Amino acid sequence: MLFGYKMFKLRQKICDIGNRLWMMSMLPAGDGNISVRLDNNRYLITPSGISKGFLEPGQILLIDGSGKVLDGKGTPSSEIIMHLVAYRLRGDVNAVVHAHPPYATSFSCTNNTLPDNLISEGIIKVGKIPTAPFAIPSSKDTAEAVAPYFRQYNAVLLKNHGAVSLGKDLDDAFLKMELVEHISKIAILTNLIDNLQQIPEDKMKELLELARKFNT
Repeated sequence: MLFGYKMFKLRQKICDIGNRLWMMSMLPAGDGNISVRLDNNRYLITPSGISKGFLEPGQILLIDGSGKVLDGKGTPSSEIIMHLVAYRLRGDVNAVVHAHPPYATSFSCTNNTLPDNLISEGIIKVGKIPTAPFAIPSSKDTAEAVAPYFRQYNAVLLKNHGAVSLGKDLDDAFLKMELVEHISKIAILTNLIDNLQQIPEDKMKELLELARKFNT
C-alpha cells in the first residue's frame, strides 16, 4: 500500500504534468483531467473545475473503484467514469491523461482519420490513433463511446472534444499525449503542402514489428 512520502510524490507528479500540459496550451481554463492507478481499487485523480496549471498536491483526490472520495476535499473530475473504464479494461494501464490539445482537437472536429503512417515515432510509440464517436462531455456517454477503443489503442481522439492517452505510468501517458498533438500538427500542416509522401507500406511492416518490440 502507498502511504506518506510516496503518495505525496505521485500527487506532486500529477500537478507537474498538469502544469506542463497547461503551459503547452493543452489544458485551457479548468479543462482536462489526469489520474493514476495505485492498486486494484484506489486511484488518484484531479479535481473538477480547477485549472491544471496551478494544482497543488493537497488538491489531488484519492478515490476508490466506484468513484467515492477516500481522501481530499472537492469533487473528482467529471470524466471519472472514463478513467475507471480504462483501468477496468486494461490491466497494463496505470495512468490516464485527458486533454484538449488544439491541433488534435481540431482534427477531431473534421471527418478525416488521423494518418498513422506519417512519422516513425508515432508508429512505434503510440500506434494508430482512432476517433471515437461524439458524446456529451462529462457523462457516461463519453465512457461508453470510447470504451471499445480503449481495448486496443493507447490514444484516442474524442469527436469534437479532445484526446485521451493511456500509459504504463504518468510519464508514459503524458508523452503519448504530447505525441498525439505532434502527429496532429504534422497532419494538418502537411495538408497545406503539395506532394505529401507517406511511409512506404513495406517499411510500415518493419516499423510495426519494431513497435511490438518497443512496447513489450
